Amino acid sequence: MDCIEVSKEDYLKVARRLKEKGFRRLVTVSAVDWIEAGTFEVYFVVHNLDENAYIKVTTRIPRDDPEVASLSDIWVNASMYEREGWELFGVDFDGNAVLKPLFLEDWVGPPPFRKDFNWREYVKENFDLSPPDEGDQNGVRRHGSGPESRR
Repeated sequence: MDCIEVSKEDYLKVARRLKEKGFRRLVTVSAVDWIEAGTFEVYFVVHNLDENAYIKVTTRIPRDDPEVASLSDIWVNASMYEREGWELFGVDFDGNAVLKPLFLEDWVGPPPFRKDFNWREYVKENFDLSPPDEGDQNGVRRHGSGPESRR
């Protein structure tokens, strides 16, 4: 698979050009949180059925202003993938009219796929529970812990 890295400004232009060149099938749209770099890598993968060729197009956007153009006017199925990226990473896909919860309807808190999301704190604050320790008051251990799990 070929990979092309483009600027945020060229993201949509490259997508349109690929569609014109026969890449009619959008395989996915997703994101990677590069917390150390302070960016998200937003990418899409397209497929040209006639040539059986795949291309991944990637761009970097800042974590503190995670916005990129939506591909939903080019490939209709992009809207669902972008909903997932919006919900789980907090990336705003400008022009996507259906950015609403897909999996986490009652979610209160930061996007859970961001690397700085602290699930232990989230559990404590929202469910009045503490995350499991090696053993709780009843002597029950987490699955897979202890020497017997290493056999």
